[in-house]
Amino acid sequence: MKKIRIVVKDGELYFQRLTLNQRIQHIFLFVSFTLLAATGLPLKFHHTWWGEGLYTLVGGITIAPIIHRISAVVMTLTFLYHLCYVIVCAWKYYILPLKKDRDLDLKTVLQAVLQLPMVPNATDLKELKTTLKYFLFLSSQRPSLVAHGLKEKFGYLAVFWGIPVIGISGYLLWGETFFTGYFSGNVLNFAYIAHSDEALLASIVIFIWHLYNVHWAPAVFPMGKAWLDGFMSEKEMSLYHYADYVRAMEDAGLQDQIKSNCLQEQFKGGFLKQVFQKIYMGVMIVAICYATVVICRVIYESVFVLGYQIVTTEPTAEVKPLVEPQFLEEIMLEDDEQKTFYRGYRFVKEKEIKNHYHRIELEVGPDTISHCITCHGDLPHGNSVHIRSFLNMHNLYFACQTCHVRPGESAERLYYYWYKRTTGEIISNPDIGNRMIDTLDIKLTPCETCTAPPENSDIKKERAAVKDLMDRIQAATTSVQEKKQIVATLHQNVAERPLACSECHSRKEQFLPLQEMGFSEDRIALVASDQITKMIQEYKEFHTPEFLEPGTQ
Repeated sequence: MKKIRIVVKDGELYFQRLTLNQRIQHIFLFVSFTLLAATGLPLKFHHTWWGEGLYTLVGGITIAPIIHRISAVVMTLTFLYHLCYVIVCAWKYYILPLKKDRDLDLKTVLQAVLQLPMVPNATDLKELKTTLKYFLFLSSQRPSLVAHGLKEKFGYLAVFWGIPVIGISGYLLWGETFFTGYFSGNVLNFAYIAHSDEALLASIVIFIWHLYNVHWAPAVFPMGKAWLDGFMSEKEMSLYHYADYVRAMEDAGLQDQIKSNCLQEQFKGGFLKQVFQKIYMGVMIVAICYATVVICRVIYESVFVLGYQIVTTEPTAEVKPLVEPQFLEEIMLEDDEQKTFYRGYRFVKEKEIKNHYHRIELEVGPDTISHCITCHGDLPHGNSVHIRSFLNMHNLYFACQTCHVRPGESAERLYYYWYKRTTGEIISNPDIGNRMIDTLDIKLTPCETCTAPPENSDIKKERAAVKDLMDRIQAATTSVQEKKQIVATLHQNVAERPLACSECHSRKEQFLPLQEMGFSEDRIALVASDQITKMIQEYKEFHTPEFLEPGTQ
């Protein structure tokens, strides 16, 4: 076992904890991890007050992904280097001496590997037993920790579990276009869950557990300095690594200067205080166990219960809607021959959809302005089995006219405006930025009668005309023939061929004037990115949120 180096600084003893090589590795690891957490966690918690602000602070949708991927490569290279470093150290300090002593065989090699500082051993089990008894107030004897004891090994080995899980899943998500050519699309769903949840767990361990033990503990607060200069003070060494402190002092011939372990304290206080301490610790243990069960349940349901519905063939039997009837209302219309036709689904009240797509929350609800939904619903694309969820997703922030109305023969273009879905208020310059449109509660629609950028008066006039037609078609005194004429009038601007995906998701000529609509140049480039255009060109089916394809009629 390698001896611990002791130096004297200003009359005080300091014990070497980390070499220069190890400190450099640690710096690369913690810098890359911090950047990964800062650019990744805001995506998981984008719906919180701090998620959006932090993501904007680290560069938003333009810069943050670049920082995230560079940091991922740095962490991967650091991890691979450390693996080589461990192998070299094991050979140099544990296996090579056996070779020199001519005692090299499988048994001795295994014994040598088990002696590596970060490999769990019988001493750790004894430390665990002593630690549990101490924290459960069953003993006043504090565990005599070694230099690389239970806490250190737990944090260290967590890296060997966490980095492969986060790394492999992250590279799968990064190269999704390439990997889905060889694996099922379900691999990406599992990769996202593994990447997101393991990253959250790692962040909790690092920013709470590790920071407290290494930097915020009473003996070293506000910061342990071993990661900077590689040394621990005698006080810190005797407090937290007493067994190795004694060994190092004996190896250096300083037996007469060994200090007692000042943390070996007896319980103070009476019977009631001891009872309170034990009850408190018992409550904490129950709370931790409960939280563990909840986390495991969430992960289980994410993987095995809340999986995505995958449609590979046309449905052969009627399938019940996948959403509660109080949330969506099915629209069935009758013609003059009393034949019933399915039209789609309409939102009947506000509802928060949780975990609907890559576990993102979304507020949805009735559109109080659009008259199209009266007959066609908010989710009208029920007949397009393979892509209906993809089309219905656009209905959350595009009015029907956006894709179904083209410029007339005498018009060169259409003029678009945003309106508030819940109030109908016209939004002239929405602050879109890097925010997701479906979080802004706004919808886009063209002004069909405008020959110039619309004013509020133009829009109100157009809305009033449409409302008058809708009132007439629903009036009991209106004849069937008159209703047919009104329907024809309402649909006179509807194009026979709606917009194709490639007309907007294109680098050449985009049908919608995205810049005028408030999109930044970076956002416009994202609309026409390879990630989207290749998906449109190559995918035969789109499997997105289940609630966006509630029926199979």
